[in-house]
Amino acid sequence: MNHFETDGNSSCVMTYSHDGFGLGHLRRNTTIASVLARQVPDSSVLMMIGCPSGAVFKLPTGVDFIKLPSVIKRNTGVWLPLRLRIGLEKTKALRVATIQEAVRVFHPQVLLVDHVPVGIWGELFPSLQMLKRRSDAPTIVLGLRDILDAPEVTRALWEREGTYEAIRRYYDEIFIYGRKELFDTGAHYGLDGEFAPKLRYVGYVCEQEPYKSQSEMRNELQVEGKLLVVTGGGGADALPMMLECMKALKLLGTNSGLEAIFITGPLMEGGEREHLRELAKGLKVRVLTHVDNHLSYMNAADLVVTMAGYNSLYQLFRLRKKGLVIPRSGPSAEQQTRARLFAQRGLVDVMHPRELSPKRMADKLMDDLERTDYPLYEPTIDTNGGRKAADRLAEHLAASRISSTACSSGRGQSEPRLYR
Repeated sequence: MNHFETDGNSSCVMTYSHDGFGLGHLRRNTTIASVLARQVPDSSVLMMIGCPSGAVFKLPTGVDFIKLPSVIKRNTGVWLPLRLRIGLEKTKALRVATIQEAVRVFHPQVLLVDHVPVGIWGELFPSLQMLKRRSDAPTIVLGLRDILDAPEVTRALWEREGTYEAIRRYYDEIFIYGRKELFDTGAHYGLDGEFAPKLRYVGYVCEQEPYKSQSEMRNELQVEGKLLVVTGGGGADALPMMLECMKALKLLGTNSGLEAIFITGPLMEGGEREHLRELAKGLKVRVLTHVDNHLSYMNAADLVVTMAGYNSLYQLFRLRKKGLVIPRSGPSAEQQTRARLFAQRGLVDVMHPRELSPKRMADKLMDDLERTDYPLYEPTIDTNGGRKAADRLAEHLAASRISSTACSSGRGQSEPRLYR
């Protein structure tokens, strides 16, 4: 094992993702952190994450994480402890204290917050206040995916939680992980007007890792017939969609010539995954938990069946693959909205959860496998958002170096050290 030591002058960046449901927030921050760590060789990126499975995705040298106690989103603005049996208030206090102490000791020059400007339960307020009091205050950036929820829901929540005032007071810049031409995030969520000078549309954040060609991956997987790849993102709520796919394959039978790979995601319960494996017996179906080369698996497919999460759909677009999309019905309107926008542009086919049945799914699978009229080319979708966001963070780091010394300098002057 290699051990890396710096001279104390490394560039320190911290990211935050609450990770109350799924892997989307963690995936975006991981992608940006990985690009930045490679672009700025002396940088250190510390990720504050709440994902129950930890970091999940591979991290390069220069990137590490601190795991916060996991929570789960039950409704708009409502989170509960996921695993610990210590009660709501103690979970809140533990997360707040962990974040605040990490911020104090790590002393970031840049903080990138994903999706929730004040953190769940307002848990970022103490850290944001502490950072702004520093004599060498860092650049604080808010990163938002293109579609958050129904605009009226998000606006009401942000008014109630003091989010607009927090953005006004603490944030220097807002990254929109999308394109204004496809969805005007600023206008929909009240970020135009006074906040417009802070807005920066960077494009869609997609994995930029290399992937294998369709023929190479099919040879590796020893696929002979038409291949379906059914993927559920993190997998926490993917079982209903996957059950209908599995039942449809049973209905079609082995004479259909179809093969399938189900990638359940690490957040699916083990018992649910085993149920899928039981149903798969006798079929040319593999049920996997998580794969490192996810793009290669998707690229091997003749048709990808997925939900309408941010990462899933922009991965589909990057690969130019045919996709049958089954958006999550709630509690957020995000997936329904994204699926509708993609379908209107001829990028995907959509089947709504209320329409699901084994027969309808079987018919739709066979129909989509034969179709040649989609996906269409969409020039307004730029999938280089991870690189552009990292480029901008690197600019902030360079500016910070000009105006002040790096990570450890000045820390003892403004705040007490943890150790002597």
